[in-house]
Formats: sequence, C-alpha cells, structure tokens
Amino acid sequence: MTDSISHFSQVPWCAALINDPAWIPTQTTSRVPKPTSEDSFFAETLGTNRTIRQCLTLRPSQAESDEPKYREVRTLMDLGSGLNGHPNICHGGFVATMLDEVFGVLITLNLGKKMERLKMQGSRSQLTCFTAYLNTNYKKPVSTPGVILCTAKFIRQDRNKIYANGTIEDGNGTVYSTGEAMFIETQSNGAHL
Repeated sequence: MTDSISHFSQVPWCAALINDPAWIPTQTTSRVPKPTSEDSFFAETLGTNRTIRQCLTLRPSQAESDEPKYREVRTLMDLGSGLNGHPNICHGGFVATMLDEVFGVLITLNLGKKMERLKMQGSRSQLTCFTAYLNTNYKKPVSTPGVILCTAKFIRQDRNKIYANGTIEDGNGTVYSTGEAMFIETQSNGAHL
C-alpha cells in the first residue's frame, strides 16, 4: 500500500484526497492474490503495467455508529493502455467492471466487520455478496493511460439486498460514468459456495 500512496501522491488531486483527514488509505482486498483463486481477475489479470498499474482505496477515517460502518469508499486507479476499446479510450465493458469492483470494495469492507462480529459470537458462517444487477450510464469516454477516481456509496439494505451507486471521474469534477447496483448477501455454514 505504501507504493500506491507514494505513486498517487504525485498527482495533485490524488494527493489532496490522500491527505484529507476525513479519509484513510485501506487495503484493496481484491488486489491481493488468494489461494482460492478468489479475486484473481483484479489481483492478477488486471494487476499489470498495461492494465491497472496502481490501485489505492480510501475509506472514511470515522466509522458510523450503526450498520453499515462505512457508507462510502473512494478507489484511485492508474489505468494503462491495455484496457482500450478504441485508441486511447478505455473499453466500455471495463468501465462497468470498475464500477462493479468499487461496489464490491465497499461491500467487502463492511462484510469484514460483520464477519468479525460473527466470529466473536462463535459462528462459523461465511458472508458473501453477488451482483444482481448493475446499471451503467456512460457520460464521457475514459482516456487512457490515466488516473481515475471510482466512488461507491451505500444507499440502503433491505434484508439481504444491498443497493449502492457510484461514479467514475477524473478527480477534478468530470464524471465519465455513473452506476447503480443491487447485490445479494448470502450466508453459508463455512463451506465454499
């Protein structure tokens, strides 16, 4: 994470986000290779100098008093030209993938807190979420290579349905894409789904 902080601190608008006391850098867990092959798409396939060259997530420095503990995350990504659909323009399908991923970062951060509480209660249950739908609105092309800001915000949870919305932007006010999604939270007895 130190390398990513150093990398993004070279970009003025990123440095302002990193240095904002309301936000704190946190592990982007989907960028960590796992023996189960979970997250291998983001951790390995997209973890190259031609795809997502660096990635850094910021969460609020203060957790909420009720659930979910974190209502928003911001993820910085340095995109390479290996993500192009057109010359110097990111593939539209990958733009939707970035939105899906940042929603997952927000949900995973909150599921981690729930899992800690379940373990403290002696439960062996596992929680996970799956994308039920993702609506993506394309406003402007995302230029590559370049640094972008992905945001995800919790909207509400109805039983096991989690609703979120988010954006992909340049950090200076230009919004490239917006999205809204619903995820289904599942609980298992600890066995793989």
